[in-house]
Amino acid sequence: MYEKYTKSRLLFMLLFGIGLMLLFCRMLKPDQIFQTKENYEQAFHIEKTIVTSTSEVPKLKPHILEKEEAAFLGADEYEILCRIVQAEAGGEDAAGKEMVAEVILNRVSSPKFPDTVAGVVFQESGGQYQFSPVGDGRYNSVSISGQTKEAVLAALQDGDVTNGALYFVAAGKTTPEKRGWFESKLTFMTEHGGHRFYK
Repeated sequence: MYEKYTKSRLLFMLLFGIGLMLLFCRMLKPDQIFQTKENYEQAFHIEKTIVTSTSEVPKLKPHILEKEEAAFLGADEYEILCRIVQAEAGGEDAAGKEMVAEVILNRVSSPKFPDTVAGVVFQESGGQYQFSPVGDGRYNSVSISGQTKEAVLAALQDGDVTNGALYFVAAGKTTPEKRGWFESKLTFMTEHGGHRFYK
């Protein structure tokens, strides 16, 4: 008698639990279920990735992972990075564009600069923007080329070939005074195309 009662009770509890689960699942809308799954994946994702839209782009290179908040690059930040690279290095080859992108990413990783791409690109110092295309409007008027998009992705994936550069200057388009500041105040790292890179 007692054994029959226990089995009945266990069966009731099992059916009651299943019923509660079904009721809970029906109450959730499909987009809420997806959101729950997405949150789970983000919380337990082992490899850091860059999300540019609905698809994932390959892993970030190690120097970006130094800052937890820079572990993911959203679509807006990716657009900002592509746009400033196009404005600063539109006439450069793919390697030159990649190096300009790397300077911005190096700044994101550096404690001396803001910790987002937008923060770096739109940073002001002494009443002037750090990147001249932002100040003169070129940033807003450029059309981003396919080569620039590929170069930015390469910068996000590959090792840093600028040796940690935090500054660059278009040597042929800069006044001697301004170039002199770069040469006297900073450490020259490398040169490519029309740009010289410093740290």
